[in-house]
Amino acid sequence: MSRKGKYYIRRGVRPHQQDPYLLRAAYKEPTVCPTCKLIYHNKRWFWNDELLKELEEHGAHRQKCPACRKIEDRYPMGILHLSGKFLSEHKEDILRLLTNEEKRAMEKNPLERVIKTDETEDGMISVETTSESLVLRMGRILTRAYAGEVEYKFSDTQKLVRVEWKRE
Repeated sequence: MSRKGKYYIRRGVRPHQQDPYLLRAAYKEPTVCPTCKLIYHNKRWFWNDELLKELEEHGAHRQKCPACRKIEDRYPMGILHLSGKFLSEHKEDILRLLTNEEKRAMEKNPLERVIKTDETEDGMISVETTSESLVLRMGRILTRAYAGEVEYKFSDTQKLVRVEWKRE
């Protein structure tokens, strides 16, 4: 086995667990996402209104970004489940906290987004995200702000994290 192979296994990043939506070879430079207007240039995705106008005038390549493709395909890489009596009493504050965390994450990496938020009849809330790191941050920030019990579940077969947060 090569050193590179050992490095991946030691660090926990196995080739079958890589994000299939982030294949760099699939995007020409520069590319503009027609849905959210993200720009792919110099091997990264970012927002820039001035560059966007220039690229649209010169006919840049148009293709959906990985985040928009995940949202369209409903392909979550992170799932957060919220439950408990405390949730029903503080739902608006908790959802606002999660929305603010998503905005903070998008400033650093615009591909980290919430796919959808659902509420069940019994009051449980489920949040699906386009990245595992966003859902991990949401779990940590909920625990810091409101305590409660949190459990992180990592998949062995795919790049998926489930976070269960509960406070009675």
